Amino acid sequence: MNPIQLKLILQKTIEGIPYQLLRINLITGIIEPQDLKNLQLPDSLDNTQGVIIEGKAPIWLYGYLIHQCHATPWVGCYDPRLGGAVIVESHHKGIYSGDIVRIKLPMEIKS
Repeated sequence: MNPIQLKLILQKTIEGIPYQLLRINLITGIIEPQDLKNLQLPDSLDNTQGVIIEGKAPIWLYGYLIHQCHATPWVGCYDPRLGGAVIVESHHKGIYSGDIVRIKLPMEIKS
């Protein structure tokens, strides 16, 4: 089992733009670079919507996920200090690298 869990949550920005939240959960708390070898994006990822990546993880995992999400219209990384996500890659008119997309994170559901 991969110690990196990725969960896809369909959301809308505060302005009403639909996007996919890619939530990172590190099961063991510590991961190794070789864990990327078997890591797959969720099958339900929709390449017609933007993606915001969120969760505590090393920068190299974020870099890998940004690259893997390249086919989507845009990719952002959530920053709680800014109240939204910084767009780091975009192929979409109207959403540009450096833009901040305001979002409210969904509550974590405990089972």
